[in-house]
Amino acid sequence: MMKLNEIRWEQARQYMLQRARNLERALFRYEFENGSFTDVLIELSSYQNEDGGFGHGLEPDLRCKESSALATTRALEILRLHPNHPERNERVISALQYLEHTYVPERSGWDIIPKEAEQSPRAIWWQYGAFKDHWGNPNADIIAYFIDERELYPLESLDFLVRYALDYLNQTSDLKEMHELFCYLRFNERLPKEQASEIREALEAFMDNCISLDPGSREGYGATPLSIMDTPNSPYFPKYQPLLPAELDLLIESQGEGGAWEPNWSWYQYEEAWPSAKEEWKGVLTLNALRTLRNFDRIEGI
Repeated sequence: MMKLNEIRWEQARQYMLQRARNLERALFRYEFENGSFTDVLIELSSYQNEDGGFGHGLEPDLRCKESSALATTRALEILRLHPNHPERNERVISALQYLEHTYVPERSGWDIIPKEAEQSPRAIWWQYGAFKDHWGNPNADIIAYFIDERELYPLESLDFLVRYALDYLNQTSDLKEMHELFCYLRFNERLPKEQASEIREALEAFMDNCISLDPGSREGYGATPLSIMDTPNSPYFPKYQPLLPAELDLLIESQGEGGAWEPNWSWYQYEEAWPSAKEEWKGVLTLNALRTLRNFDRIEGI
């Protein structure tokens, strides 16, 4: 079984400690070196606005300082890593307040980015109204976080939103857009078994449509089995188990010479700002890769 050897691990470690953003550096220390989650919260707070939402390039492809549902769900994903930390609830509550206040009733959901985002450097796909034809992104994801935190922050309309999300997937979604799939998989993992059973067939078809099983046929940005799991404890592990050894080998082989994993996409605009965003992505992707390899016992010595 191929493993990330100690030299390549140390190259990745040095990249995270010396070149990653402060946030990813703090996350790396927390997850791999017994670092403090308080340090993660301190770094994350620099991306939070007075309205409770998150912006300021937390999602590297969207540089605007203004809050967005996109960046706020990224923050809530980080805040999930330590649900019992005494200082995280305040940030979660303010983030969920932001989302409650920016709900768009006529959409039965949220805009993924604000109109102001178009005034800042960003990837070409981040135009206002992006993903409007695929309601599940970001809405299924946002609903998942309200389910997560329903005791901390009860949302009056939550049952309505859950029902809307279930019906949308079964009746409206074309089951073809991978970001919508990612959002629905996170939503599915929070559902009681009875409700999850309602969308099981649709989710199976969605995964079959979006997840590329043949590494040789992949070009550029796309979904793979490791896009939807970073641990063998994933509910999707049994479906893809036969493919994972080769996928993990491929992940090890795709590490860059400098120790980092790199994005396989570009912005196609704002060429002066892309190099900074690319470097930030390298920290995000390297952390994700190391987390996955550790969880599947693919790093020598740890």
